[in-house]
Amino acid sequence: MGASGWEYSVPYQDDIAAALERLRVETYERGGYYKAEPDPSLQLSEDEFKATLKLDDDPDGIQNFLLEEWHKAKKRPAAVDADTLLASQPDSGTHSIIDICDGLSEHPCLFTASPLTAEQHLEIFGTDRPSRPAVLEWISKHDIGHIRARWEAAYVVSYSAAGSPERIHFVGFSGD
Repeated sequence: MGASGWEYSVPYQDDIAAALERLRVETYERGGYYKAEPDPSLQLSEDEFKATLKLDDDPDGIQNFLLEEWHKAKKRPAAVDADTLLASQPDSGTHSIIDICDGLSEHPCLFTASPLTAEQHLEIFGTDRPSRPAVLEWISKHDIGHIRARWEAAYVVSYSAAGSPERIHFVGFSGD
């Protein structure tokens, strides 16, 4: 399937980690994510699933590997919130902010959102206090792949004309 790019903008609040977590919850609640198709083999009993394999003729261990993976998949939780959704489909992710499950970090890191550096702010916006239109234009015209890897997010605070923080913008790409 490949990764999906995404962007979100929320009203500014001092606690950016809380804003991120609230956004993850809201995205789950409104269904704004990729939901993997159910694997029909998980409806089978173990004996029924084993009957689809050739366990007696498995010199490379592939059939046993498939059985182990089936067991792992059977133990995954049912999705009841953002975190269990992500745990229920670890191979595909959700192609949304829900994949940013480890909160904030100072520097780019898997499953986290981190701020742009001071140098990036100056290079991209010419200021450390970009306006909302400047941030939205940057988001719409640039692939963030050069500043973040897959399963990582960046966040930028935009400022009003009066100079006060206005919005938090999260951008990233995730999923497989």
